[in-house]
Amino acid sequence: MSYANLQKPSPQTATYLDIWKDAIDVNNRAYKARGDQRFVDGNAPATEAHFVIWSATKSVVLSILNTVTGCTLKELRAAAGATVKLCPLRIAIYEGLQVRTLDGGHACFLELTSPVAGKSGEPQAASYASYDVATKTVKTGLIIDHQAVDGCSQNISLYPP
Repeated sequence: MSYANLQKPSPQTATYLDIWKDAIDVNNRAYKARGDQRFVDGNAPATEAHFVIWSATKSVVLSILNTVTGCTLKELRAAAGATVKLCPLRIAIYEGLQVRTLDGGHACFLELTSPVAGKSGEPQAASYASYDVATKTVKTGLIIDHQAVDGCSQNISLYPP
């Protein structure tokens, strides 16, 4: 999985901002409603994790959005410097100029803090995604301290059978 910071729009994050425009607008309004004006030059805190599958005729983006308004805390692993949240998932299918965006429910989002004191700078956690061409399915999950996080492994079918 690759991550993108969506607070400051840029050409590198335009695709992900487009996928999540409505949810980012909701998050921005929630911050403003609380009187928080720190983010008038960009978006309120929003990060995104994605996995992209490319082909000659079609591209698919599996994207998970991490915002205060859209996610719930699933698990905190302070020793590994990891927070696991349940966040909204979308699948965007690009065919030429046409884009279809599908609601994928929720998925686990891995948020890492700085390395824990006394531990090496090596991450103690990772998120992953892989694509199975035969079944047209993406497998996602999280690993913390060399163990899969319960409830975070998913097989996501991208196309109807």
